[in-house]
Amino acid sequence: MSEQDSLYLATAMRHFAGKHIAIRGARQNNLKNLSLDIPLNQIVVVTGVSGSGKSSLVFDTLYAEGQRRYVETFSPYARQFLDRMDRPQVDKIEGVPPAIAIDQTNPVRTSRSTVGTMTEINDHLKLLFARFASLFDPVSGKPIKRDTPASVLRELRQRPQTERVAVSFSVSIPKNFTEAEIEQYLSAQGYSKVFARQMSENTLTLLVLQDRFRLSSVEDTRILEAVETALRLGHHRAQVHILSEEDSSVPVKTLHYCEKLESEEGVEYALPNPSTFSFNSPLGACETCKGFGRVIGLDLNLVIPDENKTLAQGAIKPWQTAAWKECQDELMRHAPHFGVPVDVPWKLLAPEHKEWVIQGQEKFKKWEQDWFGIRRFFDYLESKAYKMHIRVLLSKYRAYTPCTSCGGERLKGEALLWRVGRFEDAERALHSEDKLSEKKSYRKYRPVIVKFSDEILQALPGLTIHDLMLLPIERVKAFIEGLHFEGGLDEAGTLVLQELRARLEYLCEVGLGYLTLDRQSRTLSGGEVQRINLCTALGTSLTNTLFVLDEPSIGLHPRDMNRIIQVMQRLRNAGNSLVVVEHDPLVMQAADQLLDIGPGPGERGGQIVYYGDAKQALFADTLTAQYLSGKKRADALMTPRPPRRTEQGVLTGPKLRVENATEHNLKGISVEFPLQHFLVVTGVSGSGKSTLMDEVLYRSLLRAKGKPTETPGKCAAVHGVELIDDMVLVDQTPIGKTTRSNPVSYIGAWDIVRNRFAALPEAKQRGYTAGTFSFNAGDGRCPSCNGSGFEHIEMQFLSDVYLRCADCDGSRFRTEVRELKLPTLSGEFSVSDVLELTVSQALSAFASDQDLCRVLQPLSDVGLEYVKLGQAVPTLSGGEAQRLKLAGFLAEAAHIKTPRTRGTLYLFDEPTTGLHFDDIARLLGAFRKLIAAGHSLMVIEHNLDVMRAADWIIDMGPQGGEGGGKIVCVGTPVEVAAHLSSATGVALREYEASYAAAGLRVQEPAHQYVVSNKQDTSLNLPAEGIPLQIQIRKAREHNLKNMDVDIPLDRFTVITGPSGSGKSTLAFDIVFNEGQRRYLESLNAYARSIVQPAGKPDVDAIFGIPPTVAIEQRTSRGGRKSTVATVTELHHFLRLMYVKLGMQYCPKDGTAIVPQSLEAITAQILKDYPGQHIGVLAPLVLQRKGYYTDLAKWAHAKGHTHLRVDGSFLPTARWPRLDRFKEHTIELPIADLIVNQRNERPLRDTLAKALEYGKGVVHVLAPLERLTAVLSQGDALGASAQLETRVFSVKRACPTCGTSFPELDPRMFSYNSKLGWCTACQGTGLLTTQLVADEDRPEVKEGREQKLEQEAQETSEVDHTQPCNACQGQRLNPSSLSVRFQGHSIADIGAMSVGQAQSFFNSFKLNARETEVSRDALLEIKGRLEFLKEVGLAYLTLDRAAPTLSGGEAQRIRLAAQLGSNLQGVCYVLDEPTIGLHPRDNRILLDALSRLEKKGNTLIVVEHDEDTIARAQHVIDIGPGAGVRGGRIMAQGTVAELRANPDSLTGRYLAHPLKHPLQAPRKIDLQRTLKVEGAHLHNLQNVNGIIPLGTLTVVTGVSGSGKSTFARDVMLTNLKSAIAQASAGTVPTWSGCTRLDGFTQISRVLEVDQTPIGKTPRSCPATYIGFWDNIRKLFADTFDARSRGFEAGRFSFNAGKGRCESCEGQGMRTIEMSFLPNVKVICEACGGKRFNSATLEVLMRGKSIGDVLNMDVDTAVEYFASSPSIAHPLTLMQEVGLGYLTLGQPSPTLSGGEAQRIKLVTELAKARTDKTGFLKALQHTLYVLDEPTVGLHMADVEKLIRVIHRLVDAGNTVLVIEHNLDILAEADWMIDLGPEGGGQGGQIVAQGPLVEILKNEKSHTAHVLREFLLRQT
Repeated sequence: MSEQDSLYLATAMRHFAGKHIAIRGARQNNLKNLSLDIPLNQIVVVTGVSGSGKSSLVFDTLYAEGQRRYVETFSPYARQFLDRMDRPQVDKIEGVPPAIAIDQTNPVRTSRSTVGTMTEINDHLKLLFARFASLFDPVSGKPIKRDTPASVLRELRQRPQTERVAVSFSVSIPKNFTEAEIEQYLSAQGYSKVFARQMSENTLTLLVLQDRFRLSSVEDTRILEAVETALRLGHHRAQVHILSEEDSSVPVKTLHYCEKLESEEGVEYALPNPSTFSFNSPLGACETCKGFGRVIGLDLNLVIPDENKTLAQGAIKPWQTAAWKECQDELMRHAPHFGVPVDVPWKLLAPEHKEWVIQGQEKFKKWEQDWFGIRRFFDYLESKAYKMHIRVLLSKYRAYTPCTSCGGERLKGEALLWRVGRFEDAERALHSEDKLSEKKSYRKYRPVIVKFSDEILQALPGLTIHDLMLLPIERVKAFIEGLHFEGGLDEAGTLVLQELRARLEYLCEVGLGYLTLDRQSRTLSGGEVQRINLCTALGTSLTNTLFVLDEPSIGLHPRDMNRIIQVMQRLRNAGNSLVVVEHDPLVMQAADQLLDIGPGPGERGGQIVYYGDAKQALFADTLTAQYLSGKKRADALMTPRPPRRTEQGVLTGPKLRVENATEHNLKGISVEFPLQHFLVVTGVSGSGKSTLMDEVLYRSLLRAKGKPTETPGKCAAVHGVELIDDMVLVDQTPIGKTTRSNPVSYIGAWDIVRNRFAALPEAKQRGYTAGTFSFNAGDGRCPSCNGSGFEHIEMQFLSDVYLRCADCDGSRFRTEVRELKLPTLSGEFSVSDVLELTVSQALSAFASDQDLCRVLQPLSDVGLEYVKLGQAVPTLSGGEAQRLKLAGFLAEAAHIKTPRTRGTLYLFDEPTTGLHFDDIARLLGAFRKLIAAGHSLMVIEHNLDVMRAADWIIDMGPQGGEGGGKIVCVGTPVEVAAHLSSATGVALREYEASYAAAGLRVQEPAHQYVVSNKQDTSLNLPAEGIPLQIQIRKAREHNLKNMDVDIPLDRFTVITGPSGSGKSTLAFDIVFNEGQRRYLESLNAYARSIVQPAGKPDVDAIFGIPPTVAIEQRTSRGGRKSTVATVTELHHFLRLMYVKLGMQYCPKDGTAIVPQSLEAITAQILKDYPGQHIGVLAPLVLQRKGYYTDLAKWAHAKGHTHLRVDGSFLPTARWPRLDRFKEHTIELPIADLIVNQRNERPLRDTLAKALEYGKGVVHVLAPLERLTAVLSQGDALGASAQLETRVFSVKRACPTCGTSFPELDPRMFSYNSKLGWCTACQGTGLLTTQLVADEDRPEVKEGREQKLEQEAQETSEVDHTQPCNACQGQRLNPSSLSVRFQGHSIADIGAMSVGQAQSFFNSFKLNARETEVSRDALLEIKGRLEFLKEVGLAYLTLDRAAPTLSGGEAQRIRLAAQLGSNLQGVCYVLDEPTIGLHPRDNRILLDALSRLEKKGNTLIVVEHDEDTIARAQHVIDIGPGAGVRGGRIMAQGTVAELRANPDSLTGRYLAHPLKHPLQAPRKIDLQRTLKVEGAHLHNLQNVNGIIPLGTLTVVTGVSGSGKSTFARDVMLTNLKSAIAQASAGTVPTWSGCTRLDGFTQISRVLEVDQTPIGKTPRSCPATYIGFWDNIRKLFADTFDARSRGFEAGRFSFNAGKGRCESCEGQGMRTIEMSFLPNVKVICEACGGKRFNSATLEVLMRGKSIGDVLNMDVDTAVEYFASSPSIAHPLTLMQEVGLGYLTLGQPSPTLSGGEAQRIKLVTELAKARTDKTGFLKALQHTLYVLDEPTVGLHMADVEKLIRVIHRLVDAGNTVLVIEHNLDILAEADWMIDLGPEGGGQGGQIVAQGPLVEILKNEKSHTAHVLREFLLRQT
């Protein structure tokens, strides 16, 4: 370890000392109420016997909580794609960091998933090829290039510059035009010279001269313009003629150029895109095999399995059955006529004879006369495949074969014509540089599509994408690392190459360099999958993260174990914590802490038997320690039984022999496998073990036995197949997924038990059969739970709940079935009692039943004697499931009484996965029983105990990948251990030596070791050291100037500086984006596509970054249906509780809803519809989106002709395409009939059928006469029939009135669903004057425009002051409101305040079932209520509409939602959290942030607030200015250090704050005022407010006191309305107040807010303020412009001929990066200047129009000094602190504060100066500013104050809603609302001049303002 690493480790140990994850009361699965502390920044290995509870603790508890809490920080929409883990059964977990699991699961089983797609290397490769690949002609092999003006220019500049050239384009003369007409047209366009004429195929072509010049005397722009124009007018083709020096009209040579990709033969190729190189995309995948590379077709090896047979002997297997014997007869009849011998073995037949048998005769006409051949026979069968027996027959002879179209390439042929790299790059990858290396050389792959020779192929530069798929990853790495492209790389290219190199490097680091990218992921072992996932973890470079690993040693040879240990140590050294489930002793020894769970499995486990130093675990009194110390050995009772050999070592017993195996990396090996022995195949990782055993041997055996399989691996032959009866491959696939799958049924013992019960006399008497005692089917099982014993309750977005069935109490069977008792030696047992017995108990009870004991005994033999017979298989651990599978095979073997000469060959792939030493000992014993039964056992294994117990070992190597594929040695364990060059031999010798050493150690004096969680205090740590920190190096994002900065971890850091200086760039674009991106990289690609992580920032390196969470500003507060409960997600959990636990009552009479019988429904219909014609329908779909094509097919197959969809009867035979995104209700018509007594029986039968299809619900339509009428009028669908639908239910009906109700659904309680909302107000709760149904709304544009139009529409429809008359503001319909929980409707809960809701949920009592069902939902509800209370929002009601919240309340609600995740080690990045907060509330918030920081989190806050800066432990000041003048760190450190730093602008303002007032207070004229009387909206309590005109008035008060309601919703809204109504001559009406006086003195009112000034990059300050038109006119007036005929419109970048067409005037081009974030690059055509070259040639005082657009305001003021109409607004921009902005800065990049100040400039520019020098407004305007100081630095606040004063001095009135004390101190008049927030606010505490306010003792504002002003004196 280097000195730097040692220093880092020492610092980390001190930093993390005492920090731990505290787990209290863990009860998940079998855990026994565990409480423990897991130290951070250490490797903790968890071990123990299988089933002891390791995974329950590590994965189901620890990882689940860490992952769940971090995922909760994402949006609700994103969370549904992120597989949030279930909440574990635990009392409390504190201090858990965000968690990432690295396990062995591979959820993708499709063959489209490969190593390349799994690691996303394929995704990056397709981007690389799309951007940098070169195209080559498939016929000649020559490059095909696409010419551009720039490439033509480069080529011409490389020619002799003395040459004269002419540029021309071709114009073909159409047949209906003459040459003269075309020349006349060209002349009108300015083209008077035809350079040449050409005649071809009766078509005359004119070569029109575009330009002529000598290369030495022409500028590049002229050449570019000439070529660009010629290419455009010549339809993408142009000619450059090299002219003769003697005669300029004669060309010496003509160069042809084309903008398209076109070969010499005229074949045109499309430009590539990433999908071209993706076999998962329809654009790139081979059309035949759809990208799989193989197709299911006829496998001739299955048709002719034995090539030693002759045709007469039946070589063709399918024709030997009686059904198809006539084909064999036909063959025998035709063969002699064609000279085909029938008595020659198939393998010796001539190729032409084989071809005749397979393909049939060439001139085939009739089946009866001609020979059809094997293929025509199977083609005939394919035509009859609709018959079941034919499909079964075909399946026996089908197999996967390589696609004939693409040859396995998976892609369309054109994709493999593109190549990347140089010739040297390809050579480096294909050929090993080490001449002595045994690694083979590769040849370039020959694509199916190419026609040129192999010599040309090998001489081509670079490689195709399929070359890279076939090469080992280590070769691909060598290729990518050396790639070099001419002209360098842009940002997108650099990003792709960096990602590729990093991912390939990590794969090689974890020992997977031998894999190929096209290796199917489903063929990977669990260990390889885990190591690929580990690569992803390495690539994230995270810190402060919890990594949870599941046996990372699986699949690794002992020699390679150090690779994994080093990777884990690297993760730990980076500041992460690792918890590893592991049994390997090498990993245990490398751990810092060892946690041993036991003492036994299952119910005997779940306890901590040792927890402490891993090195001291050897001396503990545990089972693990006994094995580690050598007291016990897994192979102790195993005696190897070597196979018989001759003296020369040749095997003499039965054996299998594989000859010359060459699949993958196998080097033509021949190997013998002794049968009826225990054989282990081992070797280093990647040496070829799985290839040999699985792909070569196993598949060849299946093929030889005539069983379907994939194509076997290449080998010459496999001998000895006849020596085995069968072969079974035992892998790690799950053995059952349902709770009904259990051990006793899996091994086949339950059939015996059922027969024993059925044989009881009482059972026979009752007529019970064995089927009665089945819990999977029959009428003996409990009908309520269908034999599962559990009631399954779906909880939507929470984990589902399983409760014991209330009817059978979890026993699975009906009561009368359980009455039968089976006598045993241990007493009498019912059928359910037997399932509750453990295996050992069952063996004792049924000891006299030899048949049952013989089947049960294998369960005990494999160590599962503790498992209950009926335990659900999904609850078994991985190791238990593996052993249960083995027990199944042992049970089969138990039926054989004597050893057999021929047995089954069992092949196991790493069976010790998940097994403890003790479990391995049991496993080896079970293996011996299989051998004793006459079977053969072949195991791929790295476990040294298994090797030592083997009879025979085959060791492969010597290296992995290309360096492997050989047999290193074979023999007994002793012989292999003695082999000097065998890595396995070395491991066996070291293992034996370690046991000997351990045996010596255990003889030391005994010591007592206490189980403890305390840290080792003996570490000699330095007293001082570098702090752990986020290190950012050379940050260049946006305006940052190569910034180097260190941000301390676990500290409160404030980033401050002038507005626009780069604070948010550093905090969000770099720190947050990178922290979140690295965590998300550990998730699946689908999840990332939803969350869309940001791209990599422009920075050299970032070290030590933890997962990050952002709490950003939001300008919008939500729509009118959004409430406090929905924003905090409380309402989601409330809805769930009401569905699961609510009691429904009839909205008509209040009667409780109860189930209704079929008879009751029939009687109700007879009573309510006498004599009426009704239709009975079964509801199939209720308000769900989709096409439902399959449903229509099902109904059609059942004989139903129509389905009723949303009121229309649609035919099932010709099912139309439904709107996928619309919610549909689909009903199945059952019958129609007249209701009377005669039809009572048909009615009852019809209802029964409808209830069956409708799952207990039926719909009745009446009267059907209306339907008949509209059908006769031409309405074929019956959509216009006004039919009444009534619901009847056997589950929910009112016993009083008989009304039935549908099943409860969460959407019934949603304000956004038709099922729940009040139909009068559609869920708003407000009086709505006009309703537009969702489906009737006109479609509008997407994006922001759609949102704005909808908002405008909503505003015009709703009266925000009046509640809905129908629901009284409760938002829901009567049916939803009639559901109650604890006596309250969901609206009652919503009406409660946060504090009241807390008391309610803490006070009620629940029964056991309700407690279990509501557990997770109740925890979520209580947690969110507590967080709201912590941030001071206990007064808010849960149904408070989001638009009525103040800015501070909205900000704190978001903060509460984020802080509720209760994480540790996270970096929270906050963007001005004090926005909208009164100074008093700000202190409450800072206290909450401090608590968050003390939990071990890092806080980075972008802030200008002085109080917040004062509380920070570290401050970073960025400056010195804004924009291009910012981006540097001016000072950092403590607040005191900032004050002392003269370079820090923030420090200067902190040391010398503003002196108030900046100008004398204005005199208040109470005769000129605006008076608001009786304001009562929201929480306002009939207040009367006065706003003096011509003054600066500030409205302030604590958060939630009603400031925005008073100023914006009442005063501003009414003032706008009154001015508009007065101008229209109507009497004003008032909303939210009783009167508004004085409005006639105001000409207009304007709200200057922080909404963006534009939505597209084309919108900029120059166009918004309005001076850009003047600039365009100046340019149009220049001589250059006039001489070219350019008008002002030419200088517009929004439209016209002047803008650059490549970027459409935006200056930037967006490159779509598929799954990566899109990358914006500067437009290559215009260089970011937005205009084309001709427009940019026009100069004004040396500057083009593009240069002016990129000018900053400060420069532009000087440049336009002589143009007052332009200089005036520019000067105003300078004065408000926007001098750093460029004139063309895109609007979306402006902050809210910048947008607000630009709006102020626009207003200031409208005012004019009078003779006195004062600004005078053209009309009196009232400006309303809502918190204008948001995002402003102290220096910018000063500028803002001066601008506001200027507006007031111009004769206007400015009303500011503000908390900033500098603004408050400048007020002429102040209105202070309070005294508190919510219901306790809404009063004017004080109003008047500032001097009077300061005297008020009741005002919170006066209190803090006095302190503030006192500090300035």
